[in-house]
Amino acid sequence: MAVRLLHGAFDPWEAMRRHEERQAGLAAKYGATASFVGTLRDFNEGASVSGMFLEHYPGMTEKQLERIVAEAAQRWPLLDSLVLHRVGQIEPGAAIVLVAVWTSHRATPSTPAATSWKP
Repeated sequence: MAVRLLHGAFDPWEAMRRHEERQAGLAAKYGATASFVGTLRDFNEGASVSGMFLEHYPGMTEKQLERIVAEAAQRWPLLDSLVLHRVGQIEPGAAIVLVAVWTSHRATPSTPAATSWKP
C-alpha cells in the first residue's frame, strides 16, 4: 500500500506499471485491478480554467490519505493499493490524482467501489 504526494506531472499508467513491478511477489495473486484518474479540466461551471495551485499541509495531508487507505483496506479485501496526489501548480489535462487497487478476483464487488469510496 503506497501513498505519495507529487510536485510534478506524472503518467498514471506508468506509475501503476512501476508499482506492479515493485510488488512482483503479488503479481500472481492479482485477479483484478481497478483505477480512478482525476484530471484537471480546462473549464469549470462555464468558466475557462488555465491552471490550479493545490496547497497542502506537509505531513498532515499524507497522514490523512494513509488513514483513508488503511480504512479502505479494512473495509474491502484489497491485496494492494496506490494513491498518488499532485500538489502545487497543475495545468489543464494533467492528472491530479490516481487511486488504484488490486484484488484477488475480478468479481470482488469492492474492486471498483474502493476507487470511488469517500469516508
